[in-house]
Amino acid sequence: MERRALIALALSFAVFMAFMYYGEQTKRPAAPSAVSQKAPASPASPAQAPPAAAAPVTPAASTPVTASSTRPAKDVVVDTPSFKAVFTELGGRLKSFRLKKYKDRLPYEPIYHFKLGPVAFEVDRYLDPAANGLKDKDLVREGGANELPLTMSWVGKTLNLPGLAQYEASTSALNLQAGDKGSVKFTCVSPEGLTLVKTFTFKGDSYGFDLAVQVTNNTGQPLDGQLNLDLSENFAGEEADRFHFLGFNGSINNKLEDIKSGDLKEPKTFAGKVEWAGLDEGYFMTAIIPDSAKSWVTLSEAPKAPMVASVRIPVEALAAGQVAQFSYVLYFGPKNLDDLKPLGLGRAVDFGWFDFLGKPLLSFLNWLERYSFNYGWAIVILTILLRIVFWYPNHKSYKSMKDMAKLQPKVAKLREKYKDDKETMNKELMALYRTFKVNPMAGCLPMVMQLPVFIALYNVLGYAIELRHASFLPTLPFTNIVWLADLSAKDPLLITPIVMGATMFLQQKMTPSTGDPTQAKMMMFLPLIFTFMFLNFASGLVVYWLVNNVLSIAQQYYTNKYLT
Repeated sequence: MERRALIALALSFAVFMAFMYYGEQTKRPAAPSAVSQKAPASPASPAQAPPAAAAPVTPAASTPVTASSTRPAKDVVVDTPSFKAVFTELGGRLKSFRLKKYKDRLPYEPIYHFKLGPVAFEVDRYLDPAANGLKDKDLVREGGANELPLTMSWVGKTLNLPGLAQYEASTSALNLQAGDKGSVKFTCVSPEGLTLVKTFTFKGDSYGFDLAVQVTNNTGQPLDGQLNLDLSENFAGEEADRFHFLGFNGSINNKLEDIKSGDLKEPKTFAGKVEWAGLDEGYFMTAIIPDSAKSWVTLSEAPKAPMVASVRIPVEALAAGQVAQFSYVLYFGPKNLDDLKPLGLGRAVDFGWFDFLGKPLLSFLNWLERYSFNYGWAIVILTILLRIVFWYPNHKSYKSMKDMAKLQPKVAKLREKYKDDKETMNKELMALYRTFKVNPMAGCLPMVMQLPVFIALYNVLGYAIELRHASFLPTLPFTNIVWLADLSAKDPLLITPIVMGATMFLQQKMTPSTGDPTQAKMMMFLPLIFTFMFLNFASGLVVYWLVNNVLSIAQQYYTNKYLT
């Protein structure tokens, strides 16, 4: 029985380690079910299927089309309580989108840094935010070839309108307050007579905004082709680690598709109904929601270039003088469920295997924060409530382990007596457990019951935007040394993971041994292993685990002394 228990423990620990280090790949499938292809020279005829199912069409051999105006491109500023966006008339594109409620980083500077392998010890000092010139989080980072999001192009058999065509804006500035609504119109007319009008409509209290596109054929001849709207994201400036996903995230044919930045070796096309297509950088995302039954997404990422997601809509034969209308909903903002759900983007927040538990836990955590005024204390309160919920199963587990420990002398005698007859030994052991009404599995079942909750909390505390830059105890008492200033980042002073390891060691010492001394000594290494694992975990998760250990010790002490 001890050997089986040891094997089960080893396997459980292996699964736990694999989840911690590779859970991101599990949560974000590495091999999306898409149609892979080389990028065609130009799109197929719009009356046909997407490029994956049609032969490429050679565009007209003509000089690049530009707008009739040759004046310098001007900037257009859209200012709301939530963001400040800057568009350029060169392509009617977005060149900056700053979120006023989120900073790029916290206001502190390093004093001392020590790193040895996975162990990194950092001492930072708080600075005056005003004097330090903290910048708002910007969701637009220009690529080396001037790639910018919301670039729109027309590609057809006889006429092309490139993404860098010159537009004329209806205004140079738009200022909105909460509850207000306003629009900016960009108009481009090609020398051949193709007119493209992009109208952006904003709300003063939303990160989502609308884009209405009008295509008018004044060329005097029928046109067909496709309308391409691009998102681009330069992930090079972001912290790419195993805890955060950077890449494409979309819903096609009601199925989530994901590709991590750097994994795309050649362009891919996602064919079918596009519910939404986005570029995800962990805590923030940009997304396009096309209002079209016929659309597809082409994804590309050249070496040292931004990832580009192009939403393509085919245009049926557009007769001379005819007008075609298209509409999109766009989102540039945090991955906050309250902002995403009204736009149908709720699935963009994915807490992995147990997402159905993670989202209710996050909602409850947000509710607790409103009354505790601090996400750190909200985590502590949530941990206490979860311990209350699992008090009885944990009590049965502790009691079972103690009963098993009392039977160890009898178990050892049976093992010695029937060491050459495994079948008889197992039968005698089962009879012994039935006689003393002991269930060998009772000590493991409560842990199995709690595992889904722990995995859900692991994802919530590691990936939820609410924990980003949320502080618990921002500085060490009576100093300006940064401590738990960001619950989404690790403890820079390593205090909480070390204390957590100490509580695990104490808990291990208090746990009745149900095996031989060799196995007990092996188990004592677990606190050390877990301590090293948690050194770089989000401090919010470490706080949860630490408080949970302290409560476990208290319950185990109470059970051992009064209830057994």
